[in-house]
Amino acid sequence: MLVRDVMQPHVVTVTPPTTLSEAVRLTRQRGIRHLPVLEGGELVGIVSDRDLKRAMASPATSLEAHELTSLLDRLTMAEIMTRPVMTVAPPVPVEEAARVMVREKISALPVTEEGRLVGIVTETDVLELFVKAMGAGEPSSRLDVVLGERRSALAEVVRVVEEAGVLIASIMTLVSRAGLKEAVIRVATINPSPAVKALEARGYAVRQPWRG
Repeated sequence: MLVRDVMQPHVVTVTPPTTLSEAVRLTRQRGIRHLPVLEGGELVGIVSDRDLKRAMASPATSLEAHELTSLLDRLTMAEIMTRPVMTVAPPVPVEEAARVMVREKISALPVTEEGRLVGIVTETDVLELFVKAMGAGEPSSRLDVVLGERRSALAEVVRVVEEAGVLIASIMTLVSRAGLKEAVIRVATINPSPAVKALEARGYAVRQPWRG
């Protein structure tokens, strides 16, 4: 899955002269949390709802209401936006975009192509894809199977589960905090007992299944 497959192509943007009050109104009306800042069609910054709240809170305790309103009407995106902007391209794998967001501790990446803003991908988009990929939206069970150091363990685990008559909805591998390689298997049933018993009979440790 690529960034182009999950990004939001219709992006609400602002310009450097956009006032803080205008930006807050936009985020509330559109239900969004990020506003790329364009100047002459070029991406020059980005503002998050956190930036807006921080800018609003800083003078809030020391000013009267009318003074605060006046200040918010004068404060612009040019003064609070983050720059330079970290971006991603449409053909980039989603997991790479997620890695960048985790590394940089940011919650959104504008998507650019040949210098043009063509979309935005957020942590919510990535989480929705993860939920879909794991099959968590359907009645199912999750099995965490410790693979250990066995050769072809993953292939054997898949075969054992299928031979037990249990349909696999999704599968992924990861290394636990204890350093053990595990297969996280989502099976399309709320009764995974046949698969669990078959795996344990082959010597695989299965952590307590999760049903949902």
